[in-house]
Amino acid sequence: MRSPAWRRALTAVFAVAVVAGAVAALRGQDWSVLAGLLHGGSVAALLGATAVTAAGLLCGTRSWMLTLSTIAVPIPAGTGVRMFFVGFLGKFIPGRVWGLIAQMRMGERAGATKAQLAGTYLVNLVIVLLTGGAVGLLVAPTLLPDGAAWLLLLPLALLIALVARPTLIHALVGLAARVARRQPPPAPGQPANLRLAVVYQTAAWVLSGLHVWVLAVLLGAEPLPALPAAVGGYSLAVVAGTLAVFAPDGVGVRELLLVPALVPVLPLHAAVAAALGSRVLTLVAELATSGAALGAVALRDRATAPAPIRKETPA
Repeated sequence: MRSPAWRRALTAVFAVAVVAGAVAALRGQDWSVLAGLLHGGSVAALLGATAVTAAGLLCGTRSWMLTLSTIAVPIPAGTGVRMFFVGFLGKFIPGRVWGLIAQMRMGERAGATKAQLAGTYLVNLVIVLLTGGAVGLLVAPTLLPDGAAWLLLLPLALLIALVARPTLIHALVGLAARVARRQPPPAPGQPANLRLAVVYQTAAWVLSGLHVWVLAVLLGAEPLPALPAAVGGYSLAVVAGTLAVFAPDGVGVRELLLVPALVPVLPLHAAVAAALGSRVLTLVAELATSGAALGAVALRDRATAPAPIRKETPA
């Protein structure tokens, strides 16, 4: 299994499975509803939205690597990037365990233990869900009656609490581990890194949700009211899709929740178009960013690899 031939074969199988999962996530959609997104000036806006989504994914990468450094042993940046994106791409494969298994094998080769890697997964999952839920509360004033704008203080209060007391994250992780009858991860050795992980993951949610706002504005929504609806609705929808492990990349679940969040600022048909457009745009951004990151790490590893020693033949 450790031979170069086996590794290349497994990499090819994994890549094919990811592509198949991505195709399955897009298959059977009514793409005619996206016609309203294609008009004069929309191409530049869509490219900008894709770039912002990619920036959000990179913030999520940084959050995960900070969590890894807090729970496990220090791991080289290139190895960490490779581990993150292999695990991330695994979400396109039904069951989502294959990317995690590969990620853990890579971590073990880098010197981390199974317990540390499982702890990193749990802590990162709690950070993702808590920050996603907090940012998702931005949609509350849009869905509730007038006078509910004070609800915008709730996500701010939650995020401040997580940054001020990162031990709350570890307490929640320990509770989840006990409920699942698993060994809780060790206490974080660098709380400052955990605070930064919360900040980066929050930025990841906001940046990633901005593409829905761009789509909504292109479809006729008023920019200011559409902003919290788009960013908050997207965060809640992705959190729900993350919990729906039966659906590759949360397909169907995410759209089912994103459309109602956008209906207050868009007609129903336009909200459906925005949800479908979000699926396509995020897929393009995620695959392009993952490919670029993994390619850059591979090129760097090849450039820094020591040259093979040649045996000189006697004259």
